[in-house]
Amino acid sequence: MTYRSDIIDAMGGVEREYRAAALAVGRLTADMLSDPTILRVAQVIPADVRACRNGLENTYLVRMFAVFEEGLRDVRRIVYQKQGPILTYVLLNQCASRQKIRSDHLAAAHRVRDFRNTIVHGGDATPVTVPQARAWLCTFFGSLPKQW
Repeated sequence: MTYRSDIIDAMGGVEREYRAAALAVGRLTADMLSDPTILRVAQVIPADVRACRNGLENTYLVRMFAVFEEGLRDVRRIVYQKQGPILTYVLLNQCASRQKIRSDHLAAAHRVRDFRNTIVHGGDATPVTVPQARAWLCTFFGSLPKQW
């Protein structure tokens, strides 16, 4: 049995991993300036570290949305007894409608989805930070059934 709190906790875990990774990359960035040889063992160059730092938040946002989306798909399949493929846009709308989720909470979840789509497929959606995404997605998910 899955609990709503399990999915919310998993999204929080993704945010904590993001903060840990950001701390590690920040430390590595500082250390490589004073000792560039530390990168040789991993066979990376400073540009690789900079690219990692620049893509870090987007990577974790995509991971967080994947946890959220999979949770929604489980709810749809188990609680609502719906099978088959569905667009994520429609999935969000259906869950919001069934659970009477506030329109501003639905809009916030769609903002995260839009930005995730921009990261994965390209586009120009308004950026969303990992902490914003966690707050908005957890608020949405908090209106779903407690267990399934």
